[in-house]
Amino acid sequence: MTTPHQPSSSRPTADGSPATAQQPMWRLERATHGRLDLIDAAGQRHIDVDVLRAFPASAPAGPVAIVAADGAELAWVDPLSDLDEPLRGLLEQELSQREFLPVIERIESVSDGEPMEWSVVTDRGLRRFTVAHIDDIVYAPDGSVSITDSVGVRYAIPQLSRLDSRSRRLLDRLD
Repeated sequence: MTTPHQPSSSRPTADGSPATAQQPMWRLERATHGRLDLIDAAGQRHIDVDVLRAFPASAPAGPVAIVAADGAELAWVDPLSDLDEPLRGLLEQELSQREFLPVIERIESVSDGEPMEWSVVTDRGLRRFTVAHIDDIVYAPDGSVSITDSVGVRYAIPQLSRLDSRSRRLLDRLD
């Protein structure tokens, strides 16, 4: 799939006014093996680029970076909502494939001490993981909880109050 983009000054709206959607000077193509390639304004192809949220926890709908395989930033998109639908949809699809955020539905067990061994039921099935330190459990003001395991995988509890009482007790004893 090719998603070409031109500067907004060259794409007026139906009434002749400049387009308000962001129109990057690059385009994305989905390669046959499923990864994205970015073709920059000079026509250079950057293969197997990654799409990353700049602030995944604090601003999930916010800025997105497109980076080369070596980590060099090729493009910055702020925010996704300013893009035309074809490009926005392609970037959102890539982000959803990349991001792995299991939602904890029930806590089966948590070992004492650090590191803590967890056994949970998520929206993706039973998971076992290790949490290195109590600081890797973050309680947000909105009642959600984010848990990061020892290899960097994040788990979400969207509403602590919606967990069963046993799961809440297991989590409460960690405070």
